[in-house]
Amino acid sequence: MTNTEDLRYVRTEAAIRAAFMKSVAEMPVSSVTVSAICRDASISRNAFYLHHGSVLELYATLIGELVDDVRAECLASAERRSLTGADDEFYGAIIGSLARHERLLRALLPSDDGSLAKCLAEGLEEAFVEAALRFGEHGKSFDHRLNCAYSAWALIGLATRWIAQTDQPLTESLARFRQLHASAVDVSVRYLMGEPNDVS
Repeated sequence: MTNTEDLRYVRTEAAIRAAFMKSVAEMPVSSVTVSAICRDASISRNAFYLHHGSVLELYATLIGELVDDVRAECLASAERRSLTGADDEFYGAIIGSLARHERLLRALLPSDDGSLAKCLAEGLEEAFVEAALRFGEHGKSFDHRLNCAYSAWALIGLATRWIAQTDQPLTESLARFRQLHASAVDVSVRYLMGEPNDVS
């Protein structure tokens, strides 16, 4: 059995991840090879396979860690809300957890075919639903599920566009998200009703 606490293992894993990040900054994940990672990490193929079964498994591990981190932050924020009654920092906590993985997101999202954004939004939606269930059965209702889906996709949409079009840290998007989130329903209704909108 591999000792994942061993310093050599930790260093090799860090080298693999750094090499992967270098590759995905230059090409889609589907084009990244084990050989390229091994070359850039200065390791053997055997060393790579002691850590990951394939490039796609490495990718899935990194995305899984990101989703788990966002989920944990969502649940922790829900717990804080239950103690204080305040929810002002909920979205800030979620965007903060995404920002901890900003380097990975900036590397992966530009070449994403939509599957990464879908995975992130669905993971966030499930985290919202799970957090809501801690406050009662209303978390199982269809209306609440719609609310969770809307919020999750809105957050991921904002993060995706922010990363695609700015060099500013993701944490700086929070004020814009709050502004958009507060007015989105009203703007959408007026648009669909054919009323003039000033959405600039």
